[in-house]
Amino acid sequence: MEKRLFLGVARRIITPVVGTPLAGYQPDWFSEAVNDDLTVTVFCFEQDGKRSLLASCTLLSLATSISNELRASIEEKFGIPKASVILHTIHNHSGPNTNISYGWGDANREYLNTVFIPGLMEAIEEAAANMKSVTMAVTVGESFVGVNRRERTKDNTVRLGQNPWGCFDPQMTVISFADEENKPVANLVHYGCHGTAAGKNREISRDWAGVMIDTLETETGAITAFLNGPEGDVGPRITSGETVGRKTGVSGNIGYAMRLGAVAGQDAVKIYNQPKYRTVPKMSVTTGETMVPLAPRIPLEDAKKKYEEFRGETINIRGRSERHYRMLIESYANGYEEVAGYPMEQTILRLGDLAIVSCPYELFSEIALRVKKDSPVPYTLILSNTNGQESYYATETEICRGGYEIDMFLTKYLQPPVPNADWYYITQTLENLSKTEE
Repeated sequence: MEKRLFLGVARRIITPVVGTPLAGYQPDWFSEAVNDDLTVTVFCFEQDGKRSLLASCTLLSLATSISNELRASIEEKFGIPKASVILHTIHNHSGPNTNISYGWGDANREYLNTVFIPGLMEAIEEAAANMKSVTMAVTVGESFVGVNRRERTKDNTVRLGQNPWGCFDPQMTVISFADEENKPVANLVHYGCHGTAAGKNREISRDWAGVMIDTLETETGAITAFLNGPEGDVGPRITSGETVGRKTGVSGNIGYAMRLGAVAGQDAVKIYNQPKYRTVPKMSVTTGETMVPLAPRIPLEDAKKKYEEFRGETINIRGRSERHYRMLIESYANGYEEVAGYPMEQTILRLGDLAIVSCPYELFSEIALRVKKDSPVPYTLILSNTNGQESYYATETEICRGGYEIDMFLTKYLQPPVPNADWYYITQTLENLSKTEE
């Protein structure tokens, strides 16, 4: 006999006050208005007395240390094991800073303590107290609101633009839950694409994903949340030919996000309306580890030369590079011992034929496609910026081309990742997936 699956869903508004610095571009960029409210939406699952939690937060990212603290607090307060908690951020660039990344500013602790954390905890409490027996359906289609953003220039460099022949995954997946009377209860939409359609605007917003969420929610009458997939090299396909919205003389343009979100919403509704086969899936949670294998540090003299390129820089990738090479130089004087790799916890929530896989990196799309190809689970959905934030994770074939994402990937740790780090991530994730319960 099938064991029933119970689901509780709740949402809280987590919009910061106007005037709060906006994350994603530079630390001194302040909001001037609210275009649409930011939210945290919680899905609390229970089967056979065991609970798991999935939260979709409409924020840029959540520092790994903060995420770990929150997951431990959730276990202490609600009894849901930390290893069964997935905290996901959708990576919109028009909200407060909840990450810790030199060059972009520190996490906004006041916002975290007075708005986000209370909202998250209230949503969990409500969701856990209002569980319903549900069935699940998975429908899949395509959406072309995303595009590879690593544009090749005529001088053979890479810029953030549109690369129509570059790798990206057009698959959009809609997971819908209904009660025992087949009435819609909640939806999840999975797709991989940066939340940068609005560009460097001054309006607080969920970006294009917000319109998509609202559209499917209106059409189905069920609370809906977004799960951003492998978006490391994928940006919004906006009509200007860019993947960061802007207009002449202005840094940002919220209109791009609203228009693209309407297209994404239509795609999500079309996919949702496909014929459905509803099941009561078996729930299980599996935890494993993915190790980023690291190469030796670059030589001291090379580090000194690189440092001179960035001396005095403090903002964005140039500020990050200045700090990286400065710390690298210091490491040669303070007795730093090189390590073989950097481990990260991986949580896999399995619901029947569906696996939701946490990943703290901004994963390049090819990596997730290769995982899906060989995964033992029919629907394998990797979530970027989940249970922490650890920079980009690039493919071996793209490292040689350089560019913004590659610079971020290679300067995360004192030692650079080995060139084929993508293969290690793929093999380790597949191994963890093989241990999940059918």
